Formats: sequence, structure tokens, C-alpha cells
Amino acid sequence: MEEKDNLPKTDVSRDGQKPVVQKKYTIGLLVSRSNKRVKKYLTGLLDLADCCEDGVVVVFSLKGISRERQVINGYLYNASERKWEPATFSIPDAIINRISLKRKWVQYFEDTVGCNMINNFTFSKWDMYQWLSKNPNFNKYLPLTQIITEPKVIIDFLEQYKEGYIKPINGSYGKGIYKISKEDEIFKLDVSRDRKKTQSMYVNYEELTEYFRKICKRRNYIIQQVIDLYVVDRPVDFRLITVKNGLGEWRDVGLLARKGVKGEIVSNTGVVKNGNSALQNVLSIRRNEAIELRKKMIDVSLEAAKEMERYGGPNGNLGNLGFDLAIDRNKNLWIIEINHRNPRHRMAVDAGESGMYVQANKLMMDFAITLAKAEGQ
Repeated sequence: MEEKDNLPKTDVSRDGQKPVVQKKYTIGLLVSRSNKRVKKYLTGLLDLADCCEDGVVVVFSLKGISRERQVINGYLYNASERKWEPATFSIPDAIINRISLKRKWVQYFEDTVGCNMINNFTFSKWDMYQWLSKNPNFNKYLPLTQIITEPKVIIDFLEQYKEGYIKPINGSYGKGIYKISKEDEIFKLDVSRDRKKTQSMYVNYEELTEYFRKICKRRNYIIQQVIDLYVVDRPVDFRLITVKNGLGEWRDVGLLARKGVKGEIVSNTGVVKNGNSALQNVLSIRRNEAIELRKKMIDVSLEAAKEMERYGGPNGNLGNLGFDLAIDRNKNLWIIEINHRNPRHRMAVDAGESGMYVQANKLMMDFAITLAKAEGQ
């Protein structure tokens, strides 16, 4: 913290000019590893930047940071013209992080901003399972999951469960997911790639072993128990938006339902709807059952958020999460995934629930402002 305290707080210069903005605090949005990718995110960040009325908002990448000079090249939000402008600035007082961080960067931000980074550590699907499964309060909500260290893990899993989902441990948006099943000596692989239609292939033992030996060299994968989420041959799951408010307290912002395309193995390519009504209508359950399930989703998710924060250690600070949840045919609740890098709350707009999106941005910025003001005191 000593290095940062020697810097002029909230000094910002445009295009090499002298500082032109002097305000109380600066909120940084870390959105990419490389400078090239920052520009593509700028338009989508305008709504979040608008939530900060009396501070400076800047956007940057890891590549834009000069660790020696403790300054950053990025973009400054010009609120009066509602646009981003190239700028150089000191380390922000608080940061909203939207990317995965390697250990060296976790340490760097801990040294420079302390706990003032929202989502200041990274965890994979496997990390989440390992941590939560140790706790009996959460283990019952987790599909059985194993890390694939070699193709034999897949074979052994199918001997017991007949089918499973194979997922990249750091994947997102439903990309690169396989559904695998076994019948006699033949294995069926359904593959989800981006937004393209699921492709199926049939392989024998040797072909399966060779195929996964190759892909597991490039990425790490898990195999996960299949939960029966299907309603009339369509996968249905739920996204619970959870964000901390200005007091640092977790809040339930809203529930969305995602109904996938018929025959697909993921719900990401389907329709997004209001989750509260979908609980009752899509799952065809009574109103009181839907209310009870909704409450359970909130209670379990908010406690799981607190538990994952403990995974980050004494300085771990989460504040922006999206829980992927499922209800099976027996009305059991399952935690499929916790999204923390960029939960994409904008999907609420697709469901006609722009209020959720606005509230999520406001709460997130309020929390960042609280952290920044505490830093400046």
C-alpha cells in the first residue's frame, strides 16, 4: 500500500496533457488482459459507468499497467459526452474485476489496492466443487464431479453412471461442453460449440481414449453427473443474479430462466425468461411450491457466495456473481456453476427485465464506491 499512497490520487491526463479531472475517488474496470480487446467492451460499459455520479471511472487491461511507474494507460469516462477517451491514470481506489487472474496478478492487486477489488481472485469449476463439497451444507446441492487426469477417468465414470457432462474447468457460455453416454461398447458424444447446433458422433473405446488424450493436453476438463433438467426435450436452468450493495451485503437482484433449444445439451442458445414465473409455469408446479423453491435458491446461493469468499482467504472479496441453478424432475435444487469473471447480467434485458440489469449495475457501483471512499479516508 505504501507505493500507492505516494501517488497523486485520482490524477488523470488525456492524451499526455496535464491532469484535467480532480475528484474524490477513481473506480477502475478491469476488462481484459490485452489492450486490443479493451475497445470492444467500451460500449457495453456505459451503463455501469453512468452509475458513478461524483467519481472518475476508468477502463483498463492488464497490459496497460506499468508496474514500475504505477500508472495505467486505458480509457477515461467522459460523463458529459457519454463516451470513453484515451487516458493515463494512477492505480484506481477501487476496481471491479471482470477477468480471471493468475496468482502473480492476485498478489499484485492485493499489494496495491488491498481488498478494494471486487472479485479479486479466480476459481474454476473444479475449485468450486472441491471447496463446497467439503461442507455438508452444500455437498447435497452439487452434481458429483471428477477431474479428468486421463481418459480412464471417463471410462470408469461411465461404468457407474452411464452418462456425464464433460466441461472445461474454466469454460463459460456453454462452449466446449460434451454430453457423453455409453451403450454396450459404443460411446455417444454430443458436442456443444459456441451457438452452433449440437453435433453427435459415435466412437469406440480406442477412439474415445485417443480423442480425449489430445484435447486434455490443451485444457483441463471435469466430468459431471447429469441432472435431468429437461422439459419436453429442452434443457431448462436458472440464473440467480447476486451482487453486494453499498454496505457490502449480498443482495438477490433477480432470477432468470433459460430454456434451451429442443434437443440441445445446454440452455445458453435458448430463450431467457423471468425466472419467478418460469418456476411455476415451465416446471408445471403449484404457486406455493414455486415460492418455496425460490426462497431456497436465495438462501443456498447467498450462503454459497459467502463460503466461496472464504476460499479466497482473509483478503478474498467477491461482490458480483451469477449462480447457474437447476431443478430436477424430483424438484431437487442443484448448483451447476458460479459465474464470477463476467456474469453478464445484461441477459436480464433479453428477458424483458431491464430493471434487474439496472439494479445489478447500481449495487455493484455502490459497493465499489464504498470501497474507494474507505481507501481515501
